[in-house]
Amino acid sequence: MARENLLQVFIQFGLAGVLGFLIGLEREMRAKGGTTLGIRDFVLFSLIGAISAFAGAQYDNSWFVIAGFAGFLALLVSSYWADRTHGAGISTELAAILTFFLGVLIIKQAYDLAIALAIVALAVLFPKQAIKQFRAKIQVRELQAILLFLTITFIILPVLPRQSLDTYLTFPVGHVESVSAAEERIVIRPLNDQSLQTGDQLEIFTSGWHYLGTVTLTAIDREVVTGDYKGEVLPGSTQGLEARRKLGIPFINIMLSAIEPYKVWLIVVLVSFISFVGYILIKAVGPRSGIGLTGLIGGLVSSTVTTLSFARRSRENPAGNRHFTVAIVLAASIMFPRLILEIAVVNQEMVKNIALPLVVMGLTGLALAGYHLLKSRKPDTEQVQLSLENPFSLSSAVSFALIFASILMITRLATHYLGNAWLPLVAIVSGLTDADAIAFSLSNLQKAELITTDWASFNLVLGAISNTFMKLFLVLGLGHPALFRNLLVSFLIVGAVGLLTTFLYYDVDSMFVWR
Repeated sequence: MARENLLQVFIQFGLAGVLGFLIGLEREMRAKGGTTLGIRDFVLFSLIGAISAFAGAQYDNSWFVIAGFAGFLALLVSSYWADRTHGAGISTELAAILTFFLGVLIIKQAYDLAIALAIVALAVLFPKQAIKQFRAKIQVRELQAILLFLTITFIILPVLPRQSLDTYLTFPVGHVESVSAAEERIVIRPLNDQSLQTGDQLEIFTSGWHYLGTVTLTAIDREVVTGDYKGEVLPGSTQGLEARRKLGIPFINIMLSAIEPYKVWLIVVLVSFISFVGYILIKAVGPRSGIGLTGLIGGLVSSTVTTLSFARRSRENPAGNRHFTVAIVLAASIMFPRLILEIAVVNQEMVKNIALPLVVMGLTGLALAGYHLLKSRKPDTEQVQLSLENPFSLSSAVSFALIFASILMITRLATHYLGNAWLPLVAIVSGLTDADAIAFSLSNLQKAELITTDWASFNLVLGAISNTFMKLFLVLGLGHPALFRNLLVSFLIVGAVGLLTTFLYYDVDSMFVWR
């Protein structure tokens, strides 16, 4: 064996031993009343796995790994049955099996995977008490919600149509005769009863009703028509391709062109996931975390619900208004980085444009929350349990999908019939309902190249500011007057800073004349 190869083997076996040592150390630290498996055992487990894999590689026979594992498993089972007084748990034995295969992975040069698995194992094994406490807080309905979330994400989402709904309001006009890849032209043989003209646009579908692209007719002959094709992929075969024409209802076509079921539901999944993470964090930290942290994490779930909860609480306990102000300002401030994260997932180009104004408003909100915290006369010792419902249920998902779809259609119609200059009004009104929905709607318009990136970003910031002031109106109606006064000043400062940054950052004059 070459000297370089020998050094690599030594490093591999050494790394396998280190991983076994770390897992064995954790198991020995957690052992109560003694255990038959300790640090040395886990180091040997990992080395046995490494030796099995090394022998298999040297002799090109994977049976060495199987034989090594069979012998190791026999020893492990006999050890378990010889010492059954430690209880019914088998986490140590399972950790031993994992350690064996970590050694195998190291020899197979899957270093990153082996190290990552070791870290995950330690993260699961070490906080045993914390996991038990977290389990006690999880209810059956929350587990059902997780199952529902996985169902609509990995079962329903993949089968949803990826074309806009207006493509379904069509009727057949002919079949594709030939495709010219060089000129990106398609020849269509019309049905006998169809009258076509140059300039007409036809939709190309497969026999499975999958939308491919659009053909604009450029030449009309007696038996065939020719047109320029525009789509993501030029069809390589004409078999089963059908040309269809949209129904002559422009208003309906424009409205439904904004709705792509797959993308709409993908946004629902994304928003629900972020909210669900916030909900789990609220359950994990519990009411003893303090009002400030509760408000901050509650903003991930729903800044509106968090505001409502603390506004009602201020009526019952006016003495805590300063702390309630901190919580609501934090919940409103976390909305800005949340929007950045959401847009970053679906529109990387636009997220660069919205980052600065939203970050400035978020930091301003955090600074104001810190100011109110310093002004409070007593420490934040009150325990608060937010009345947050499980953020993921079928009804909440469908409700958000309907709101999102409605705002998508409104913004598309407003852009087509009223022009882009009306978008600020649409953004402000829609922001009163849901900041996420108007943000994704503007992102959709920008990706469809119906508005510029700057104009979409400008209106997204307006929608976020509108949603911030909507919380103020909720406090005015449901909260204590002193809480409203505190928030009025804070939200006016956040809004003023946001507007100033927006008008300085974007070239508004050029955007208003853009068409």
